[in-house]
Amino acid sequence: MKKSCGIVIPVFNEVAVIGETLKTISAIIYKIPDWAFEIIIVDDGSIDGTSKILRNIKGVTCLKHSTNRGYGAALQTGLNFSSHEWVFIVDADATYPLEDLPRFLTEAKRGADMVVGARRGIGINLSPLRRLARWILRKMAHMLTGVMVPDLNSGMRIFKKQLFLEFRNLLPYGFSFTTTLTLASLYNNYQIKFIPIDYAQRVGSSNIRPVRDFFGFLMLIVRIATYFEPLRFFLPLSCLTVALGFAKGTRDFIVLGHIGALAVIVTILGIQFFVLGVLAEVIVHRSANFYPPGPGRRKLMS
Repeated sequence: MKKSCGIVIPVFNEVAVIGETLKTISAIIYKIPDWAFEIIIVDDGSIDGTSKILRNIKGVTCLKHSTNRGYGAALQTGLNFSSHEWVFIVDADATYPLEDLPRFLTEAKRGADMVVGARRGIGINLSPLRRLARWILRKMAHMLTGVMVPDLNSGMRIFKKQLFLEFRNLLPYGFSFTTTLTLASLYNNYQIKFIPIDYAQRVGSSNIRPVRDFFGFLMLIVRIATYFEPLRFFLPLSCLTVALGFAKGTRDFIVLGHIGALAVIVTILGIQFFVLGVLAEVIVHRSANFYPPGPGRRKLMS
């Protein structure tokens, strides 16, 4: 029996490459007879003529957002529509090597729950802010999962649709969709295979805004850390705050002969961070008992 795979391609203002991208992917899947494919295009409110091109393309399913809702929103629309066991997602900007699709399918057949294309040299041309955000995310992923992830937010991957269904409530509408899905799957012990791929220069202008997305990545770090391992996030923050309060109190006692109100407030704040972390940890562990574990779900409580 053939395995089935929905190919979801989010599109926003890709008039220069969308036709060639669809032609290439169609030629590739034509040569893979042991899989059944459906190409699902999600036009995320394009205003550059992309929509007109898509209306004239046969053999693909085209979904459309009336306004631009974001990369993650486009993926969610396509994933909700797809009825296939597996989903392959890839950007439409001609940066990813579509010819590597058979490698991804092979790894999926070998037992991986998700296969991610790890881009070679992706950090070379990034701005300092985005390199910093990328480094922080990788360190956080290592702290949470014990895995040094080579590429958290690659836009070329294949995974079981069940992963999307399990973590749908966590997945955002922006560019951090793939990062969140990767971390959630790793944390819950699903088998993820990273395979190296080449990454080409983008055709057209990028939709990424460095400053906005840097702070978005920081918020993502806080959200994921507090969701999965809140005490690991709050404990260092608590220790740092208490240490600052203790240092301020020591300085006040030596210089002024008494401990000032600010030192007391900062110390109490640090203690409150610790209590908040403990309460959040208890809630996370207790909540795990209300949901039946998936095939890879980490057991938080014995």
